[in-house]
Amino acid sequence: MARPDAAACPTHRRIAMRPQLVAEPAVPFLSTPYEEFGFGPLFAALDRVEHGGRSVEQVREELRNTRGPFRGRGAPVHPVHLAWTAHALERYVAARVREQAAAAEAGLPPTLAIGQPWTWRTRRLDAPDPRGARQYEHTLWGRMYTSADGAVRDLWLPSLGRAKTSRPGAELGAVARVMAHGAPTPRRRARDEPPTGATDTSRSPALVRVFDVGCADGSVEPLLGAAPSFGEGPVEARKRFEGDAVPAFLSIATATGTRPGESCVDCKAIAGCTDLKRTPSLWGGRRPPVARKRRSVSAWDLRLYAECPAQYHLVRRLHLNDLSGENEGARRGRFVDSWLDAHHGEQPVRGCRDRAAPNPDVLRSETELDEASAREATGMLAGHRLLCPLDGLGADERVLVQHRVTAYVPELDVVVLAVPDLVYTHRGRWVWRETKTSSRPLWERDSLLRTYPQLALGVLLFHAGALGDDPRRSWVELEHLREGHGESRLERIDPGRAEIVDEARHVIAGLAQPLLEDTTYEPRAGRHCHGCLARTWCRPGSAYATDHPLPHGPGAFSSADGSEPSAELTPRGGISSND
Repeated sequence: MARPDAAACPTHRRIAMRPQLVAEPAVPFLSTPYEEFGFGPLFAALDRVEHGGRSVEQVREELRNTRGPFRGRGAPVHPVHLAWTAHALERYVAARVREQAAAAEAGLPPTLAIGQPWTWRTRRLDAPDPRGARQYEHTLWGRMYTSADGAVRDLWLPSLGRAKTSRPGAELGAVARVMAHGAPTPRRRARDEPPTGATDTSRSPALVRVFDVGCADGSVEPLLGAAPSFGEGPVEARKRFEGDAVPAFLSIATATGTRPGESCVDCKAIAGCTDLKRTPSLWGGRRPPVARKRRSVSAWDLRLYAECPAQYHLVRRLHLNDLSGENEGARRGRFVDSWLDAHHGEQPVRGCRDRAAPNPDVLRSETELDEASAREATGMLAGHRLLCPLDGLGADERVLVQHRVTAYVPELDVVVLAVPDLVYTHRGRWVWRETKTSSRPLWERDSLLRTYPQLALGVLLFHAGALGDDPRRSWVELEHLREGHGESRLERIDPGRAEIVDEARHVIAGLAQPLLEDTTYEPRAGRHCHGCLARTWCRPGSAYATDHPLPHGPGAFSSADGSEPSAELTPRGGISSND
């Protein structure tokens, strides 16, 4: 909760700090077809090793033999998630062994896992304080360890990929205070009231240490203090808390206003929020046969699910990451996007026609792009100069870069999230622009709405009034950037035309309905497996990538390019960058 989050809704965070405050009407508990907490099975496996006396290999064998919930508790675990857990377990335990050996060399005692987490709680007051609270309770998340004499306390925070080298000061301040002054506390059921008394702070440790551990590679980074102990004492912990965490907590506890977005998915106040746009029947979807808890849907979700349901669950929902990195096409596209975002976000607003595109040689030296990608990016940005919508834009027009558009489909209990590259006004007209980089041209026989579902989603959100007041005075645009001179194009779509809206509904319904109804998330092998961040633990994906190696050279597949057109198709018309 102490971690800063500029995109989060202030009201949601303020309410989330109050666990005894419940939604009205109450939200029933709804199970999920698969475990949705990435670290859940790993923590259960670590409990078997650290508290149950099992060896790592014994627990790995249990994971391999699991079908459904691990150890028979909780939601079933996806088979690929189980494979990731076995991988992470081995690396986590090995990292602990290495760190404990280093600690012994530094003269520190060994630390062992604790059975009850540390909690720091104040005494309950008879009357509320100025913030309306009578009691404060601070808890920890992660794996907790202490020495036999209680002098040293360790907290290990797992990361899905590599270990983080730092965390926000407010987060570390909150963590250090609980570690230094908290007490082991029995776990409570959700919504049970805490005891009225304060926790016992009379037995503070001499040293608290916090480590981040990467579950993908076993890397470890100390987050407090300096070598060789990598820790701090109770006095330093209190100073951290008062200097960094307290201001953050006070800001969250007193914040007002709303910011619809990802926060809406878990918000207890969604029923009464008037700033979240309701868009019933946005695409005419049907309620799934089995009720599920509230979810979000974005164009990227739909695209990933269409490629592979397992990839959607593992990468988008669980955020697994095998550190395989992006291909050159994706890196090139990301650079072009960041360059455009930075320049379009300047104040006062300035177009790109008179801007010089970056030099390819300079680009190579300042980025991770290879020679070919740097040359392509330069050509694409040169093409954008003639298509930039900000040239000649009036000073009173609005320009929103990476603006989040959020809508709620009440009958499906789904929050729709969209982040167009650029939204701007032009003479009373709202325009939604998506920019895509590609080594291939657009093709006449390909539907733009099917090729780029984010365009279809933009059409529907305009039509439903989630952005702007009149879809008849709006445009959805696709800026398709290519390297060659005159090859970049601009396509416009009118969300006020009934046939366009019908096609958009058909596209989104065809993608969203299977996603919302799926309960198995089966792997679907294909070319996308080469770029999947969960492929390391997915047998079908690994087999496909081995049996179908990527070609090399200019024609090699890039996930940033979209689908590969057939040779007989003719290029699509549109507004050319040299018109």
